[in-house]
Amino acid sequence: MKKALKLFLISALVLSTCGCNKYIKSTHEGDLYYGAYNRRDFIHADVTIYKKDSDKVCNGVVFLNAPTRSFTMKNDRVDAKMKLGCNDGSIMDMKWKLRKGSFTDGYGEGTDQFNNKYTFKTISKAEFKKIADIKRVKYPNSKNPSYLKY
Repeated sequence: MKKALKLFLISALVLSTCGCNKYIKSTHEGDLYYGAYNRRDFIHADVTIYKKDSDKVCNGVVFLNAPTRSFTMKNDRVDAKMKLGCNDGSIMDMKWKLRKGSFTDGYGEGTDQFNNKYTFKTISKAEFKKIADIKRVKYPNSKNPSYLKY
């Protein structure tokens, strides 16, 4: 009985920390960016975004400022930070508001080191498929190499 309980608890923990892809797109005027992020654990998600009709690719991490699971099970929006390194040398630094329990239903804004402004919002998978070059997209995970250099 104890082994079955341990197995159940471990399985529940693994399932609660793994995520599925959530999709984002830029909302600012001008160039269109689209991409996805995939929750890695309770507070991190790996991100990859693409610039439409360009070879520019950015990847990095979203860091949630609060644990995604709580005893109260409230699903409020919380602050998050996203840092992306791009293959053209730019580094985007974004502030987000995301749904705490699922990393969904959010919006963010920020700048790069050249003071270019970016705004993003989460979108549905159907909307993502309409704008994305699916052949080009590689979904994010923690094993992908990062353009962020520290």
